[in-house]
Amino acid sequence: MHGKRRVAAKEPTQDEKEEARQQLERYCALNSRVMDLKAQNVFTADALDLTRQLLELNTELHTVWNYRRTIIKKLDTWKNTEKRQKMLEQELEFLMKVIRNNIKSYWMWNHRMWALSLLPQATWRKELSLVDKLISMDARNYHAWDYRRFVITRIKEIEDSDLVDEQEFAFTTVQINRDCANHSAWHNRSKLLPAILTRVDQQRREEVLQTENELIQNAIYTDPEDQNAWLYYDWLLDIQNSDEDRIRLLRSKIAAIRELLELEEDGKRPLIELVSGFAELGRLQPGAVTDAEKEECMEILRTLKGVDSYHAGRYVDMSSTLSKRWNVSDLCV
Repeated sequence: MHGKRRVAAKEPTQDEKEEARQQLERYCALNSRVMDLKAQNVFTADALDLTRQLLELNTELHTVWNYRRTIIKKLDTWKNTEKRQKMLEQELEFLMKVIRNNIKSYWMWNHRMWALSLLPQATWRKELSLVDKLISMDARNYHAWDYRRFVITRIKEIEDSDLVDEQEFAFTTVQINRDCANHSAWHNRSKLLPAILTRVDQQRREEVLQTENELIQNAIYTDPEDQNAWLYYDWLLDIQNSDEDRIRLLRSKIAAIRELLELEEDGKRPLIELVSGFAELGRLQPGAVTDAEKEECMEILRTLKGVDSYHAGRYVDMSSTLSKRWNVSDLCV
């Protein structure tokens, strides 16, 4: 999981090696048995149980997941709605065990979506509670977040869509306040904000954007070198309705960086963002960047080139571009 230090594996004992060899033999035999049954088009309850045993050992066998779905739909119980409900509920219980073994299996999540989509009486709110628990265990797990979006889409089909969006937006706020480096929460927020902005008037839109600006600034004050809030800042600039709105947001960004640099003057990311902010401001509003600010940007790039040799090429390129655009000396030559 994210945020947990990887522990070096110990050299296995001879007994452990022998046990591993025997497990591998059993696994290979089971895998061969399942593949033989698939090749023979066997769609029985016994074959279904064998796929369960195999998938509990290895969740990455997409062919076996496909075979399992085919078996389920060919069993006689599939034709009866009540029996189908019970069978798919049992399938969801089986998947819970698989989740505990490997929460990051694409094929497992795909299979869970399939089972829930065909469940005669799906309980989407209950499923959302499950996702809440998974995210509480690993808040940055993008598999869980992606699955959450799927569940929310289904909930919006039966509940007030606007209200559900507002609830999800509030959920991302909580997650970001807990961990500003949670890329999945920022990404989910970017999926929700455009829809929310289309439903509000201009005054409310400005209030929402001001709240977003404050959230971003809190994040960059918490961890100036983390990229997530900065990327969201750039995205927020892109979705503005006009250059006037972008200029207003850029000036707010530059002012926030100035304040931050008073506390942490050597932060590389804030310095880069300051130069980028002035560059974009000058592009949107020619003449807005003063000569002193231009010289400051060129000096910042020269300094960064000296202390961050790994990204020196980037600073040289930025310096060359801005020196030509602003007609100032290129200090990185």
